[in-house]
Amino acid sequence: MPAVLRMQPEDSTYWLVREAFGWSVVLQIVWRFPAHPDAADLAAFNERLRAGVLNRRLIRAGVPIARHRWVHANFAPALSIDAAAITSDEIETWSGAELYSVPLDPERGPAWRLRGVAVDDGGFVLSLTALHLVADGRTMVNAAVAALDGTAADPLSGVGAMGSFAGVDTGSALRSVGLGLRDTVDALRQVAEAGRGVALAAATLARDRMPLAARDRPSGHPSTQLRPVKAPAHLRSPRARCSWATVSVDAAHWEAVAREHGGTANTLFIAVLAGALRSSGYADGGPLKLGIPVSRRADDDRRGNATAGVSVRLADELVTGGDLAPLRGLCKEAFERLSAGQRAAHVHLLPLVSLLPTALVVRAATAGSGMPDAVASNLGDFAGQLREVGGVSATAVAFRGIAQGVDPDRTYRFGDGLQSWAIRSGEQLTFSVAAFDEQCFPGSGALRGLLCGELDGWGLEYRMW
Repeated sequence: MPAVLRMQPEDSTYWLVREAFGWSVVLQIVWRFPAHPDAADLAAFNERLRAGVLNRRLIRAGVPIARHRWVHANFAPALSIDAAAITSDEIETWSGAELYSVPLDPERGPAWRLRGVAVDDGGFVLSLTALHLVADGRTMVNAAVAALDGTAADPLSGVGAMGSFAGVDTGSALRSVGLGLRDTVDALRQVAEAGRGVALAAATLARDRMPLAARDRPSGHPSTQLRPVKAPAHLRSPRARCSWATVSVDAAHWEAVAREHGGTANTLFIAVLAGALRSSGYADGGPLKLGIPVSRRADDDRRGNATAGVSVRLADELVTGGDLAPLRGLCKEAFERLSAGQRAAHVHLLPLVSLLPTALVVRAATAGSGMPDAVASNLGDFAGQLREVGGVSATAVAFRGIAQGVDPDRTYRFGDGLQSWAIRSGEQLTFSVAAFDEQCFPGSGALRGLLCGELDGWGLEYRMW
């Protein structure tokens, strides 16, 4: 029997919020074209996506505690093209409505959708959405590139039963004794992994409680300073609706400016976000906790999500237009800790999540103030073919994500401060920014104004969407 791909620890956050809150974390790629790609080319793009890694669905395990398993789905959504054109001023409204409302389901399907609309100036906008539970950002963009260049393929094709669009199990393999035994073995393995995770978490907590001198951490290091206590997120974000801004720049220009200030393209990206947060009053004079996702994907990796995260604390080491070297050093230290296997205690406890009642996990996860003030997701560099559909080259490609279904009447919120996704395609770098704190960022205009101030302060030339 072929190897089974089970739900991974990296998937667990997105499964937990779905089960506990009814949220669907959705990712989106948006293309802006100067002309309408041919209908046949758009249809071919959609068909090739069907063959790729986004076209998966989740089948629940038949044994308690065992992890659910992934299969390649034998169905796919049809290409959706709106009948009525929109104006250029409505592009954000249209793409935002798709992001917030596209009906995706990991079990019954579909888990992705390709949708487009004409713009009345002769242009065209294309949106690809997918569940984060199925794929992380880099996986999703790679899937789009593979579909565009005709190389899309899912390693799970032919593994286990496919199932029908309604989610009814039509394959006998999923009911076989062999697979039932695998579920049992996986359940026992999960118990062992949970025990190992508890031991590692305890060791991590003991390490973190060592005297600062024993860890060679200098006095006054930003990680020793307390972050200001903020009001609960639901009070600062009563509408549970973020504001958006998207920026495009020449990638070579961005990198040149970063080098001039002793940094890298990524540290400049982080610095712009941190500066906008400080300018908004969000930090209240205290240090910022900055989250940086890092891809941990290996060769021939079948996982949809393979991202870890590091965090840095930034006090007064950085000023707009100043030296990026201190931030670069902090990031390097964080990446080295990750490479050495030093993870936060809660990461080791992820195998325990499936063994505990959901309500208990939610209470533990929402206690304290571990949420980063900003998350800077750099998806990396992609070849120019990401921008090409049927010979029409997009003027810009952007990436972003949100959680659908966040109830403003409940106390839980998805995200805090700022979250941003950067992607380079060919010669252009584009990053989208979501602002969650409605007190500091009361609307998209305020967010754009603060970002413009930071970009101007670094001497950057840019185009705001």
